[in-house]
Formats: sequence, structure tokens, C-alpha cells
Amino acid sequence: MSVKSENQPIVLICAADNNYAMPLAVTVCSAVANLKNNREIALFILDGGISEFNKRKITKSLNSSQVSISWIKPDDILFENIVLTRHLTVTCYYRLLVAEFLPKNFDKAIYLDTDMVVTGDLSELWDIDLKDNYVLAVQDDVELFIGTSDGLRNYREIGLSPEDKYFNSGLLVINLEKWRAENIGQKVIEYVKQNSKYVRNDQDALNAVLAGKWGELHPKWNVMPKVYDYQSWQESPFTLEVYDELYQHPAVIHYTNSPKPWYAGLKAECKHPKKNLFFQYVDLTAWSGYRDTLWRRLWRKFMKVTSLTQAKL
Repeated sequence: MSVKSENQPIVLICAADNNYAMPLAVTVCSAVANLKNNREIALFILDGGISEFNKRKITKSLNSSQVSISWIKPDDILFENIVLTRHLTVTCYYRLLVAEFLPKNFDKAIYLDTDMVVTGDLSELWDIDLKDNYVLAVQDDVELFIGTSDGLRNYREIGLSPEDKYFNSGLLVINLEKWRAENIGQKVIEYVKQNSKYVRNDQDALNAVLAGKWGELHPKWNVMPKVYDYQSWQESPFTLEVYDELYQHPAVIHYTNSPKPWYAGLKAECKHPKKNLFFQYVDLTAWSGYRDTLWRRLWRKFMKVTSLTQAKL
């Protein structure tokens, strides 16, 4: 069945390792909670090492009559010799090859990072015409343009215009037909490898490869923290109408900054003004009641020190 069929579920993709199992459940649960007309979701989880215990909790968190779950375990050998850091794990790259992982009868899909809460109706996003765009996305809140991106300092060498907008890749509506036809995922991976002294993540590479080929979504579909720093709409890059909508009617809240709502450090806690919204949806999942406590933080610190000590022995 093609996704062009009116009866086809929304195709949703998320990627996570075991550390992000609970946030993944929250992201998807929030999306389901705000779907209208009981629209169904075909969920594909790119599994970066989620335990069987947490897989069962994710499954328990979602209504099986509305959400079908497919687990996909990518082969990490596909990402050999690629840039990795403490925060940039191989799981972060999985989305690049979604066109290869998903059934060929799907021609589009929505990708969501797992540090998001969906407060709008994803069917509205799903029904937006892709036209000839390879992807639909929202402009980043900090690095607004190619010329302001630290990871694309070589934009002149690769023929990019500094005035082209730079998108945040946390939410993408992907044109799978075009990604398959032009092997976009492999092109992005090769770009990362060839420009490793510049790029910090796959988002930089996606912007390099897809410059001029993406369509801009209303920023309500990926509301990042910077908007809450402005004292008024005049200080922001938005019109009054857009600014008010981001405050009053956001469709997706994206917790891009650290610490995350669910994982505070010993010396810092999440200050995001929509932090409590995350826990409202936590309580709709199998992790209901979870809160990050001082004792949890102390235990994590103890386990980290213990693992480092054992590694040195």
C-alpha cells in the first residue's frame, strides 16, 4: 500500500539507544495523544541498543490498535570511520539511511528526535505537500544561516551561499523517493567523512548536501529554546503573529539544550519553561511517575566514576 492512499497511517521514525528509551516513549505518546480522528501511526524505531525490558515498556506505553511498531537494528558497520563524540553517537546517524531501512512502498516519512514533545496534530504536518523538496524542516534557532554555522565554515570551498537558511534536523518530513533515487543518506555520510575537520554532526552535513533542496515549515513544528529568550517579538526574527503562535500554540516542543528535563546534572537542572509539559506525557507512559531525583544523580555519578576506575585497571 502506498502512503498516497487516504487510509495509510502516518509513517513515523524515531532513533534511540537505551538511554533514550523513555524519552522516545514520551515523544511518540505525545504525538498519539494529539492526533485527531484516531489517525493511525506506523512507527519505525531505529534501535541503537534498547534493552528488551525497555522495548516492552515502550510497547506498553502505546495503544497497539493505533500504533504499529517495527524495530529496525541497523548494522553499525555502515557507519565505520565516521565522526563520533560523547553526545554524537552512531545512533544519531541512523536516520540518514531511513530510505534504505523502510519498505519501498513508502514515499514519505516524518522523523522526530527523541527530545521532543508533540502538542499539535501530526496529521496536519503529514498532509503538507512536499512538492519537489527533498525534505521539509524548520530553520534553526541559533545558527540561522549557512554563513553563521560553525560546522560549515568551509561553505565557500563547497560552493554554498552564506545567505541560505540553515535548518534544524530534529524534525524532518522526508521525501523517501528522492532520497532513494539520489542516495542522499550515503552522500551525507561521505560528506561527514570528507569534511571531518569542520562538521560537528550530521545536521551540518545534511545542510551542506540539501542546500537549496529543502522546504521551510512554520516554526511551530519545531519550537526550540531560543524563542523563550526574547523579551518581545521585536527582538526576535519572527513577526508578531508567528511569535504569538510559538508561545500560544506550539505544535512540537524541542528540548535541544542540556540538561534535558528528564536528566539533570548534579550542579544544574533543566530551566526550559515547558519542562513540566514533558512530565505530563511521561505520566501517560509505562514510566509514569518518573522524576530525576538527587539520589538518581548521585547514583549516576557513582556509576560513572566506578566505570572509569575499572577501565583504568
